[in-house]
Amino acid sequence: MTILQRLLSKISPIVWLTLFLMGSVYYVWRLQQPQALLEVDADALPLQCISYSPYYKPGMSPLVKDMFVDPLQIEQDLQALSKVTRCVRTYSVGQGMDYVPKAAQKLGMKVILGAWIGWLEDLNQAELKLAVQQANQYPETVRGMVVGNEVLLRGEQSEPKMHGYLQWVKANTKVPVTYADVWEFWLKHPTLEQEVDFVTVHILPYWEDKPVAIEQAVAHTASVMGHLGTVFKKPILIGETGWPSQGRQRFWAKPSAINQAKYMRGFLQVAKQSQWQYNVIEAVDQPWKRELEGTVGGYWGVLDTDLNQKFSLQGAMAERADGLKPYLAGLVIGIVCLAYGYYRRRSASQLAVLALSGMLLGLHGYLQLDYVHMAARNGLELSMLAGLAVLGWGLLGLQVRQWLGMTPNACLEQVALRLLALAFLLTSAALAVNGRYLDFPIILVCLPMVAITISLLMRRTTPLQTANTTFWLVAALLVMAANCAVAVAIMEPGNTMAWWWTGMCGAALLVLPIRSLHVGMPLTSSQADSAYHSV
Repeated sequence: MTILQRLLSKISPIVWLTLFLMGSVYYVWRLQQPQALLEVDADALPLQCISYSPYYKPGMSPLVKDMFVDPLQIEQDLQALSKVTRCVRTYSVGQGMDYVPKAAQKLGMKVILGAWIGWLEDLNQAELKLAVQQANQYPETVRGMVVGNEVLLRGEQSEPKMHGYLQWVKANTKVPVTYADVWEFWLKHPTLEQEVDFVTVHILPYWEDKPVAIEQAVAHTASVMGHLGTVFKKPILIGETGWPSQGRQRFWAKPSAINQAKYMRGFLQVAKQSQWQYNVIEAVDQPWKRELEGTVGGYWGVLDTDLNQKFSLQGAMAERADGLKPYLAGLVIGIVCLAYGYYRRRSASQLAVLALSGMLLGLHGYLQLDYVHMAARNGLELSMLAGLAVLGWGLLGLQVRQWLGMTPNACLEQVALRLLALAFLLTSAALAVNGRYLDFPIILVCLPMVAITISLLMRRTTPLQTANTTFWLVAALLVMAANCAVAVAIMEPGNTMAWWWTGMCGAALLVLPIRSLHVGMPLTSSQADSAYHSV
């Protein structure tokens, strides 16, 4: 045993737990510190136009058959949106969305009316006829009609077919007509310009084939607009632009509340200077989109699902606004653990171990539950992510038993180590095979990893056991997990979260197999004494 090992093993878990708690508190505190951002000129507001979809309440989705939006909800939504914009863009007139022009007229708002074009001709014809009827009925409210949204991108109709749709609509309404698609597809199908009154392009730096970092995102949008201006002669409307506030990092493009505010402030400033016409995506967060696009799909809104504004366009802003809730969660669980220790008549140092462990559990548990709520898209993912969090809590509890000098539950901990290694592999493999829409659950594994590392640091002797089944199984699972994680990080240069996850897999490969050899080995009397006496 080296001198360093002897020195580390003499350090009480109280010291390690205190350091970990201090680091965790600082992390949460730092996220809540306001950052100075670019100030937007007052005359850049309100927003010119914003994409409106009413499917933000539980169970609502345009993909649900027979979904119908209550006209009262539309009126209430537009009333809330009228505080930030005087125009909304819609994508369909089905499912009750044909009421939007009437509701907007009552508030003096404008509408860019969308007609959804998909695979089925019968549905397309019905959609176009209803949209034209609404445009003709409310010509003072409908400032333009969008025939199809990203239809060519999805490959659901051909370019000649889109020519036909646009020609029919232009012949049957007097409102300006356009087609909306990502900017690259407009460059692939420039002949559509002859059928429209203005060109509607989507510029989304996060979703580019080569995602753009937030620092260059507005410049990228400006560069695209400059290029499009040399190709098309008719006016250009930026039909969608924005930045997500939550979700998976793609290459250098990182979703966050701060980055969403940064992009919007920078974009609005340049849009004013360049006199762009634009529509922001989107009005309200859309939870249903997480099924199609991952966590990130649900968090593009200017408003959250409670219709509260997510960011301001002036003043400093913080990444999180939890207030005292994370600290109170830690304090409450810490007090509960302390009370349990008093009830069991533990010593003062053991009470300290229980209180610190409880505070860590409460603080990290608060962050973990918030992450699970954000990332879980369906019942299966909810059970898996919540299960991983609970597994971590259980492993923390098993380590606390060792720190208190209690008899370890060897069988249970061996099973838990296998499950944790399996979770690392499944996550890494999913990220490597189809990780475009999956998140990195670092927050769910951080707590048990640190707790297990503390237990290993307390050991003064090398394990007497030979490599057991769990050792080889855990090691094999984690070797595969680490390889998958490295592949993900290499495929996405610039993705710091991918490298953090790779580092976590590497740490697990070092720690978990060794821990499996120690499980079931009781502490010596001197080790037990060290476990609950502070230095």
